[in-house]
Amino acid sequence: MKISILNTIGPVASATTDAGTSPAIDSQCREAIELLKSGNTSGAKAIIDNIHDAKGIQLARKQLLEMWINTCDEDYDTATVNGIDTLHTLVAAKQRNNVDFLSLAATTIYIFAFIHYKNGENKKAGKELEKAQKLYERLAKKDSDRFTPALMAAVEASTEIFKSKLKKMNILAHYQVATELYEGKVSAGTTEAIDSLVDSITAEGDIHLKMGNYRDAVRFYTKALRYRKRISMSTGPKELRISINLGNALIHLSNRREAGEQLLRSMLPAANKLEATAEIEEINKLLESSDQTTFDIISFWKKLFSKSS
Repeated sequence: MKISILNTIGPVASATTDAGTSPAIDSQCREAIELLKSGNTSGAKAIIDNIHDAKGIQLARKQLLEMWINTCDEDYDTATVNGIDTLHTLVAAKQRNNVDFLSLAATTIYIFAFIHYKNGENKKAGKELEKAQKLYERLAKKDSDRFTPALMAAVEASTEIFKSKLKKMNILAHYQVATELYEGKVSAGTTEAIDSLVDSITAEGDIHLKMGNYRDAVRFYTKALRYRKRISMSTGPKELRISINLGNALIHLSNRREAGEQLLRSMLPAANKLEATAEIEEINKLLESSDQTTFDIISFWKKLFSKSS
């Protein structure tokens, strides 16, 4: 996103200290937030690491700040874990629907949208931004000065994502035309025509993968591999690349995740044989993050607000 996530950090500072909570922890969180605003993530991390015995909303705030820091450091896998922890803590919170709860939920969901956008998962990012925006709208009605900047950040981020999606749709249309042309030449059975068709179909799959259209991505990658087998039954760099992307798309589908993991594991020997170091690292990373990939922020929505009036 061109839009900074900076405008969403200020509102999560605790405005008041509730009974039974630690004023010291609130003070530490506010200090960490000021450091984050100035770009001092290492200083903020040092403070957060020294916060102990936080519970309830204070624990959620600490976990969210850890998510923020790891997002700033572009460690999106760790940030995802932090975000999941934050939502679990919020789900278990006794106090619901107050300003602190809503602001923590909104900012967590917004940062998830940022992470998913950075990972090319626009479909998830768009849904999450809609949820965050609704929460910020509610909060802005309660405290305009405090929450309007965050609301505007969510609105601008939504605009950025939709523009990006439109651009991808335009590119996809061009590949669809190319694919039709190549398919008309494939009947001759020439290697060159088939290879060009595979490239075009693969490009369509890549765009669907980036847009979060995982079922369509699976369909195109599978088709590309089927055509590729007409040329060669061995696994070369191109087959490896398509197979990794196919596995990536499959693990995003809850009913196909195991198939995706199995495919990725089966590609490791081929990647090792080709000495494809980057691809080996990518496969291992996809396998490690498979559980996180299936995490759906929207599924937490009802849990977060199931006790709300």
